[in-house]
Amino acid sequence: MPPPRADDSSLEAVKFSILTNALLLLVFLGALELFLRREGTRQLLAPKLPPQERIGFLCSRFPGFLSGGFTAWARRVWQQRHQPLDLDPDATILIRFCQLGLKFSLLGTALSCVLLPMYATGPGQASGFNAMSLSNLKLGGSTRFWCVILAAYMLTLTFGYLILREWHAFVSIKRQHFVKAVSGACGPAIAQSRRTLMVEDVPSASWSEQGVTAFFEKLYGPACVYSCVCLGHDEPDLHPSARAAAHLIQVNTGPATAFVTLRSAERCAEAQQVVLSHTSGWQIREAPEPRDLIWSNVLKPRGMTELHQKIGLAATVVCVLFWSVPVTLIQAWANVESLSKWFPAVSDLKAWSPALYALMTSYLPVLALMGLQALLPYFFAAMARSYEGHKTKSGVERVVLNRCFNYQLASLYVTVLSGSLWDSLTKILDQPSQVLDILARSLPKANVYFLSFVLARACVGVPLLLLRPDVCFGFCGLSGSGTKIHCAFGYEASSIAIVLVIGITYSFIAPAILPACAVYFAAATLSYRWLFTHVYDSEFDGSGVFWYDLFNCVILGLLLSTLSLIGLAILYGSYTQLVFLIPLPVLVVYLALRCWGRIGWKSRWTALEDAVRADQDEGSALAGFQEDLYAQPCEPSSEPS
Repeated sequence: MPPPRADDSSLEAVKFSILTNALLLLVFLGALELFLRREGTRQLLAPKLPPQERIGFLCSRFPGFLSGGFTAWARRVWQQRHQPLDLDPDATILIRFCQLGLKFSLLGTALSCVLLPMYATGPGQASGFNAMSLSNLKLGGSTRFWCVILAAYMLTLTFGYLILREWHAFVSIKRQHFVKAVSGACGPAIAQSRRTLMVEDVPSASWSEQGVTAFFEKLYGPACVYSCVCLGHDEPDLHPSARAAAHLIQVNTGPATAFVTLRSAERCAEAQQVVLSHTSGWQIREAPEPRDLIWSNVLKPRGMTELHQKIGLAATVVCVLFWSVPVTLIQAWANVESLSKWFPAVSDLKAWSPALYALMTSYLPVLALMGLQALLPYFFAAMARSYEGHKTKSGVERVVLNRCFNYQLASLYVTVLSGSLWDSLTKILDQPSQVLDILARSLPKANVYFLSFVLARACVGVPLLLLRPDVCFGFCGLSGSGTKIHCAFGYEASSIAIVLVIGITYSFIAPAILPACAVYFAAATLSYRWLFTHVYDSEFDGSGVFWYDLFNCVILGLLLSTLSLIGLAILYGSYTQLVFLIPLPVLVVYLALRCWGRIGWKSRWTALEDAVRADQDEGSALAGFQEDLYAQPCEPSSEPS
């Protein structure tokens, strides 16, 4: 391996990132342990932590602040790691997704024991940390590139196997939860919501509670309807904000939405999957539970909300172009050549203080990008609630998840091109066929930045979820221990997905990033088990449907990574090697179609056998139902601001 050039700082940047993040992780965990031993701060950090867990079972072996709290809990969880999770489906799916990333990262790390020595001893001219990437191979094809092709197929097939296992686990979790919820084991409100239909576009001839009830009794017989609630702008029990919204959109046709509770879960499942009438209207879907509804949006007509959602989606697509501007500026900050043009003293900073140089050019840009991305969910959530009119909180979180991920994915590829972004864009516009060549030259060299990004996520981002920043308000009396804390599924799930995509993308390009990904997913798995057990309260019951979005996110990332590898094969492979890689993205597309075609579309619906099984104890479940469950919107405090 050729010695690192004097101007190559990649190895120093990696060392600085590892040491800095390790130190920050120790500081955060130490602060967490200390705060968990104080009664006041303990209630702020973990409001659901039982009193008997204040001092852990390792008191005798580890005296001091390491004897209890998160450290002792994490050790106990590791010993019980093979036991099933006793959490709601949304939490279970998020934790299992972290475990999926951990399994892939560990398998990729084992494979990197072969790839890294091969790259490090390559005949290329790469230096520093970049010498341990594909960029250190010979251009135009070599025997070593066959190892890259073999590794790509092995990792892709391994990921396909793991993702198929998660699909089957998701279906099993969803089915078991449905039967449990319908039987009333999760509470009467959820049991009733599983037997309730949300009806929109009711024909004017049936525009009343009596008319809607008569329609369903005509289909399923007398007394099949337990209760029917029609909501409109003239409803006297509506919250003022909901009534004002209804007047604002000028709902002049009566009730906007009807909630029909049937006595049978079998009939409810059947009504969602068949054509009830050939007349216009009667749009049927499973009703969300009342706490999941955004009542100010329930009254908005379906046609108007669908139009606003299409406009909102188009606006977010267009705004990706503007999003690249601040990302590019951050990456220009991290690019030494760009900085030297504006600030010549930067070139001398490395000789004066290597640590300060690494901090300015490798670590601070990572934190700046993380901070910029942290602003996205607030914007997307406000847009989805206020303008697009999504009617459920879980629906808003799914919108936030998908859009945050897509923007972070765009940041990934803007980062790859940022070293010469304007030149690259000019070349792409002049010769669109050069896009793969540009990505091939830039992608391996961005591995140092993404390694720092993943480590910062693991050692700063994840601990901040445990050591909640808002705890500082508790010291000032501005936050109480009785405040409920909910998981921001959209942003947090998208952050996990983007790290997995980075790991997949670089698993055969620069596999040294995989140990950092393993650290992240191990930290995330433990942290989310702690958060869902002792911190987060359930805001809604989504039955784990976030899995659909997480799967789509990672399969898109996997497809783009295989296409990027084909671009790399144009530079580093021969024609024969390039041909051998062509089936790889086809396999990814086949995997996606198989998962959705054989498993996904079925899992969206309730199986009739599950509904019949759940109805066996119908009498006891109906005993806790309320006729006005959907008549009263949430309290003002629970309304979105």
